[in-house]
Amino acid sequence: MKILFGFHSINKAARCFFIVLWLFSFSFFGYFVTDKAQAASAEELKENFRFQVDDLEKQINDYRASISELQKQGKSLKGEIALLDAKIKSAELEVRRTALAVLEIESGLADKNLALGQAELKLERERVILTNYLQTIYESDQQGMLEIFLSNDKLSDIFDKINSLQQVQESIRESMASIKQLKVELEQDKQLLEDRREELNQLKVLQEIQRRAIAYQQEEKKNLLSQTKGQESNYQSLLKKAKADAESIKKNLYLLEGVGVSMPLEIAYQQAKRAFDLTGVRPAFLLAILKNESSWGERVGTGNWRRDMHTRDQQPFVQICESLNLDPDKMPVSRRPAYGWGGAMGPAQFLPSVWLSYEPQIAKLTGHNPPSPWDIGDAFVAAGIKMAQAGANEKTSNAEWKAAQIYFAGKRWNNPTYYFYGNQVMELAGVIQDQLDIITK
Repeated sequence: MKILFGFHSINKAARCFFIVLWLFSFSFFGYFVTDKAQAASAEELKENFRFQVDDLEKQINDYRASISELQKQGKSLKGEIALLDAKIKSAELEVRRTALAVLEIESGLADKNLALGQAELKLERERVILTNYLQTIYESDQQGMLEIFLSNDKLSDIFDKINSLQQVQESIRESMASIKQLKVELEQDKQLLEDRREELNQLKVLQEIQRRAIAYQQEEKKNLLSQTKGQESNYQSLLKKAKADAESIKKNLYLLEGVGVSMPLEIAYQQAKRAFDLTGVRPAFLLAILKNESSWGERVGTGNWRRDMHTRDQQPFVQICESLNLDPDKMPVSRRPAYGWGGAMGPAQFLPSVWLSYEPQIAKLTGHNPPSPWDIGDAFVAAGIKMAQAGANEKTSNAEWKAAQIYFAGKRWNNPTYYFYGNQVMELAGVIQDQLDIITK
């Protein structure tokens, strides 16, 4: 190890170091006071959010209980109107709860962005300090051991300088370790920030689903009153006709509006039944999942991979298209909304990277190698595989509800904010099951 510089230069370096340290300490104290006030404000905001969410959840649970009771009652026009009113009110409360969740995350993102900015400033300060240390070592290295001995009369001065150099070198090691730790923490914080952004995008998708559900229920109520003219006898006649007319139900169109797929319910059932035979997922549940996924917005199937797809999915997308001898520029994907990314493919709305992870299983079950996300049969089987992995092949109501939640929310499936999705899928599955029971007798 070289011993490096003279007494005057090390004193100068030390003075600079202590000035920087003093300024840093003053700055840090300011940040501490500000952060403490911000933390208190953030905690109050979170407490307010929790209070409002708890109140909404109580109201939502009351309406759910009411809906459950109404569904157990015999079919009547009055009961059906009351049921629709309860569903509409419950959905409106769900919209309010989701809006609160969006606000909470947006507030948290602002705080996290501020914290990241401060962490990056701290990292930069550590780099400046390290640079000063290294400059001191460099200047000392230009002097050499012999000059240190010749420039000092006292042996004690020589040992003081050597000791000072050792302290600087130790400080360099500490600063480098601090920089390394700060970089690790910064990357972790950035990943957390990205996760929160994805959660925010998911909530905004849920808001769109909720708004459409309310519009559908309001239209259903309007049509019911129009068809029955408010008369119970007319309603009972409609029920009898619906139950008796199996041929008409077979010809009812099963629509996947967003991807341009339309087929008679009987044909859709045959596709779902084939997927059931291969994966064990109940046909009505699978049909409900696919309809929910493909029909939530007009953006599905109207995008372009170059414009709407996240860069991480673009190479897998091109790989899928090339394996199928398809032109990527001509294949529809979901259009990017104002938040998040698009790029989902086909009736089951798989992202390219996710589809590739399921390809071997799809190919094994269907015999199509490679399978296509735009092929209705392959899409049904792919969704069935994914649902089976989430537990839907147990064919119980609770298992299917949980699978629907996982399909939409992933690891956040048990967050009450997302319950609307699973409830809506199960309700739709019930309607489809009633129709399938009639046409498969």
